[in-house]
Amino acid sequence: MPAEKVDILFVVLTTYIIGCIALIIKPGPDLMCTLATALSDGKARASTLMAGLVLGCWLWIWLLAAGVASFFTSHPAVMTAIQLVGVAYIGYLAFGSFKEAWAGFRQRGTDSLSPATAKGWRLVGRGVFMSMSNPLTILFFLAFLPNFTKEGASLSPAVQVLLLGTLFCALVPFIYFPIILAADFFRARLLGSAKATACLKLVSALMLAAVAAILSMSLSRP
Repeated sequence: MPAEKVDILFVVLTTYIIGCIALIIKPGPDLMCTLATALSDGKARASTLMAGLVLGCWLWIWLLAAGVASFFTSHPAVMTAIQLVGVAYIGYLAFGSFKEAWAGFRQRGTDSLSPATAKGWRLVGRGVFMSMSNPLTILFFLAFLPNFTKEGASLSPAVQVLLLGTLFCALVPFIYFPIILAADFFRARLLGSAKATACLKLVSALMLAAVAAILSMSLSRP
């Protein structure tokens, strides 16, 4: 490969990676839900949820590469229905956190609240569902990825989209893990009593409720 083409490829990839990092850092439903989980239930559960979110994002990439994503963009009603389900689910999680916080505030003594029960594949499934029920994800990929694909390249546009999307998904943990660890460090400083744990649950519930409210407002926009 000529040196000039290598330089151009390097610039394009660098620009793409910088753009990905900026978009990942931007606060959104996935990041807020992961942060809320880290504050409420710790780094292990937050990391598991993150794995599900990344998997859901990667599934959207496959749909985009396969051309299935065009169905969603050409049927706004379907996308609205998907987003309504996602908003309802996040609202359900917020309600559950509010209930746990209320139970903690009413609990006597210094014992902390019981740990959350959802683990393993259930948390991964939750992350996949949350990611897949956010049509803004597919709209983002439809608007962002085509800018970095090239017609007439040795790889087909579908393969280019798949590779670029996979790179995006691979970058997510590098951004999310420091945030998860920071939230877990803060959480560890406040643990030791039901009241402190309840406060963290309440913060988590408020964050989830805010995400649901923001998504609901986006649905009401023309």
